[in-house]
Amino acid sequence: MGKKATMLYFYVLFVFFTFALAIFTIIVGMGSHNNPNKGEILPLLGFLLPALLTLNFIILLYWAIRWKMWVWIPLIAILANHEYICSMYQLSFKKPQPISNQQLIRIASYNVESFHGDPSIYSVGEVAQLMKEKRVDVVCLQEVAESSSFEMDSIYKVFKDFPYVRIHKNKSAGFNLAVFSKFPIDNNTNIPFLSSDNSAMWVDIRIGHTPVRVFNCHLQTTNFNQTKGLLYKVTTAGYYESKKYAVKKILGKITENAKIRANQADILHQMIDTTKHAILVCGDFNDTPLSYTYYRMKGDLLDGFQSAGSGFGFTFRYLHRFLRIDYIFHSKELSGREYNSPSIDFSDHNPVIMELSIKEK
Repeated sequence: MGKKATMLYFYVLFVFFTFALAIFTIIVGMGSHNNPNKGEILPLLGFLLPALLTLNFIILLYWAIRWKMWVWIPLIAILANHEYICSMYQLSFKKPQPISNQQLIRIASYNVESFHGDPSIYSVGEVAQLMKEKRVDVVCLQEVAESSSFEMDSIYKVFKDFPYVRIHKNKSAGFNLAVFSKFPIDNNTNIPFLSSDNSAMWVDIRIGHTPVRVFNCHLQTTNFNQTKGLLYKVTTAGYYESKKYAVKKILGKITENAKIRANQADILHQMIDTTKHAILVCGDFNDTPLSYTYYRMKGDLLDGFQSAGSGFGFTFRYLHRFLRIDYIFHSKELSGREYNSPSIDFSDHNPVIMELSIKEK
């Protein structure tokens, strides 16, 4: 085979690879938010999407440098996944305009990891002080723990700036939910999940004359932190069969919990969808913007990061700080003004803090 023939062969092969990669990327992006109870493969492949998009971008640059029309193929694959890209990275140039405090609410969602595993005046005080510094009006906490020496009454006293409190005590210690509010709480409901340590709750508050229902959600955990230890041990030990077993166990646990989260998201979606007034949905969903859980929970709501955030969004502090699994969603009666997730070395999660205004009717 001559040089020209060889070059043509590899050229055609690379064009084919460009098409195949783009099609696979689009399929994975579209299928990643399918219900895992109706098929496990595509939702699981969703974990590959960041790498696939990066590879498409590299190929786009290659064809752009060579000034070839094939540059449109990876570009189409990237644009087809623009919703995911925007859910992870935002450019924002707008500055919120001054507005009456009576029309504003600052809300925070924070998985406090059992107050750093040690509920005390110091650890609980750190969270309360943070919320005071950030001028938060409503605090939604997940994984709220108490101890024999520091019970719920003591936690209430530390959050003395928030006179209205609702606690959902879960059947599993350390998985309690809490809402602390400066606005009066009119109604509240606890939402336990069957066969799960996780749960949700909602409270009704009133901002001026506007009723707002606030959901505080903690969906099924991934258990990844627990199962990855097994993989690490057998990998360093060098046993191939054990490593295969560990990988299979991790993937099985991830898939099983994704199905549980999907069912929990269905339950909450129905409640959110039937709420007749303004809505805020906060919490640790334990799932990324690629998931069925994210799309189901979001529904017709707006993602606070997309409406008011900027930069790269991550909330889980481990796994190279790549995952966004904590959210604040809001209905269209509310307008996002500010959104941030400060990186704080307290929990395995970062808090999510957002300021919103009430739209005038």
